[in-house]
Amino acid sequence: MNRTTAETKWKALRVRIKETWGDLTDDDLDRFDGQRDQFVGHIQERYGMTRQDVERRLDEIDRAEGADSNWGGSAVHSPG
Repeated sequence: MNRTTAETKWKALRVRIKETWGDLTDDDLDRFDGQRDQFVGHIQERYGMTRQDVERRLDEIDRAEGADSNWGGSAVHSPG
């Protein structure tokens, strides 16, 4: 994937993430850019969600956007 395509996908993911967790700012996303584990921990603390729920939602966002994201795959997978 070329750099332009990766940047476009990352911008789309950021939009979806901000739609999901509405009070996140660009600064929040910039702070955790490429650091999924730290971002998940931040969302857990800020929204009172379980790690599994945050990971599941990020995976859904990845799939909806075509999922060659900077976030990589989830470390938590639920059976199903």
